[in-house]
Amino acid sequence: MSFRHSIALHLLTVIFGFYFLVAVIVTVVQLYKEYENTKESFYQEIQLLPTTFGQGISDSVWTYNQELLQSILRGVYNSPIVVGIEVKSLDHKMDYKIGSILDKDSHPAYFDTDGKPGKSAETGLGADALFGYTFPITYQGPAFKDPQPLGEVTIYSNERLVFERVKYGFFLILINSVIKTLALWFIIFYFIKRYLGNPLNEFTRKIKQQDSNQPHPITLDIPWSDNNEILLLKDSYNQMILSVNEYQAALKTLNKELDDKVRERTHELFAAKEAAEMLAYTDVLTDVKTRRAFFELAEQELKNAVRQQTAASIIMIDIDHFKNINDTYGHATGDLVLQTFAKTLKNSCRACDLIGRLGGEEFAILLPQTDLNGALHVAEKLRLSVADSKLTHNRQTLHFTASFGVAETAPGQYMLEEILLQADQALYTAKNQGRNQAVAYKQSTTENT
Repeated sequence: MSFRHSIALHLLTVIFGFYFLVAVIVTVVQLYKEYENTKESFYQEIQLLPTTFGQGISDSVWTYNQELLQSILRGVYNSPIVVGIEVKSLDHKMDYKIGSILDKDSHPAYFDTDGKPGKSAETGLGADALFGYTFPITYQGPAFKDPQPLGEVTIYSNERLVFERVKYGFFLILINSVIKTLALWFIIFYFIKRYLGNPLNEFTRKIKQQDSNQPHPITLDIPWSDNNEILLLKDSYNQMILSVNEYQAALKTLNKELDDKVRERTHELFAAKEAAEMLAYTDVLTDVKTRRAFFELAEQELKNAVRQQTAASIIMIDIDHFKNINDTYGHATGDLVLQTFAKTLKNSCRACDLIGRLGGEEFAILLPQTDLNGALHVAEKLRLSVADSKLTHNRQTLHFTASFGVAETAPGQYMLEEILLQADQALYTAKNQGRNQAVAYKQSTTENT
């Protein structure tokens, strides 16, 4: 038996796979804990800096001594765990930024030692992942009973420095895991091959030499105790061989019965498959076509439009502020809104129109043999019907509206994706213009959005 067909290799692959997964999880946990502990140590070190520099910063801000403030901050910035400092005074006259900081949008920004914007020289993993510690600036003088707030200081560090400090520990953990994994791999392979693989190879070889028409018991030359699984397997195999000939006729009868049951079960499965496919074409909640069904049927309608050289239009619809309805009244009421909305669409459309729920509160309608003006008229009619619809929740009448985007197939253009995209762009224009309106797609619509 070749090496690649060895049961020892297969068993080893399974065992090693589980062990490797556990080793990876344990290693990742160790690395993560080491990283978190180091990051916490960084944060604690940053918190100690105000005890050294805090008083000097407070005095320089109180006296408006910018040179002193810059000198102190540069000293803090030279700390190996600091990558940036930001001072925010209450009157903004002593604001100062140096190094890498987070701007008001929480994006990394860099300032040189003179406080001018620049480009950071730090690169690598975690260079832009900043974290910081903010402490207040107060002044305590003899003329004041309570400390006077002057602003705040934020000291920044980044994860690249954390990585630098723990990378040696990371390396040792990884090397340790790799060495243990490889050693265990070779040990397991050796013993599985010797005590399981070789005996099973002999067993398999002798089974292959059997005459399938007249099988006979086999013997194994294994220097083992009689009480082991392979010899028990051999004995069970021999007992089975002795029984094969006696039950051969019964087996043929059983096979025929099984064949009949398989055919019957196959027929049932085909019927169940067809029922499931029919169910997959209809959205359970709204009783309109599912996204998959809409795309398949819409493609067919567009092919018909190509053959007949007729127009076709798409209406994209989105219920306005549907998330607020869910958040305010609950998802059960949101489902009622979807059902009411879908019922309104079906009552207002033709039998040949294709209505589908594309997802959430988003719907689409394909109007065969309908140009842009006709589709816009239908959309406006639907908009008014939706606006007039209502449902009652906890003795309160709930009204809702929807926005509509309309697009028509251009001459020679019957690509469903393109028409849906145009209708979707028109829909977003309707929403941006205040919702509860129908907008037709035009070239200017794309340019404005």
